[in-house]
Amino acid sequence: MKKKKLFAFIRSNWLSAIMLASATISALVGLFWPDDKLSLKALSIAVALIAGDLFLLIGQYLDSIKNALKDIKSDKAEGVQLSRWNNNLDGEMIKEAEECLFFSGYDISRLGLNREELLGLPENIKVRMLAMNMDDEKMRDLFEITFGREPGQKSLDHLKGYAKRPNIKIQTVDFPMSIYVTARDIHKATGKMQVGFLSYTKSGYNAHCLHLTPDDKDWYDYYKTQIELLWDQGTPWPPPAKEGTP
Repeated sequence: MKKKKLFAFIRSNWLSAIMLASATISALVGLFWPDDKLSLKALSIAVALIAGDLFLLIGQYLDSIKNALKDIKSDKAEGVQLSRWNNNLDGEMIKEAEECLFFSGYDISRLGLNREELLGLPENIKVRMLAMNMDDEKMRDLFEITFGREPGQKSLDHLKGYAKRPNIKIQTVDFPMSIYVTARDIHKATGKMQVGFLSYTKSGYNAHCLHLTPDDKDWYDYYKTQIELLWDQGTPWPPPAKEGTP
């Protein structure tokens, strides 16, 4: 295994390998050759080769930093992306979805910005919406304690139009969720999600959030699991009518 890594390093840095090998040979000649003048020249060549290789490596390192900065500016950098919540991404994901969509938040009222797009989705695209049970006064009080502000919506009546669609399922939970999510096709290689963090006292979706794809591996898998665990805690909304209710 170590030999394979060494050969791989030499292949990717062949010029440095040649220069270092030449420097080593020159140094050995300089140390052991009986002719003092030739020895001095050989040692000088070895020093020059080592210095040249050092400048070459520094140049490659600076070039990699320059390319990384370009990627960051163009949003092409590898790794987890952290930014402010992007409401426009909801609409983009709705248009890009091939299989499924997932939305969560304390009342997911933000979906009103893309209401027509959601209602116009073909039935083969399944939509899951998860909200806190804001119809319950105790839940509204708990929200205020948890987040230090009153909820913007006192009920979930604004979601009734979605509940009529056969491909849209709405569920509620009776505890404050610390994250709000927009995600699409999370079990596909082309999946994407935006994970925001509900903040204390601040209103609206203005906290930092993560933008994740399957390339983010552990991060993506972690929040994909969180989505499913949260959904499993939900109960259908609107609640089934009680017996005897017209």
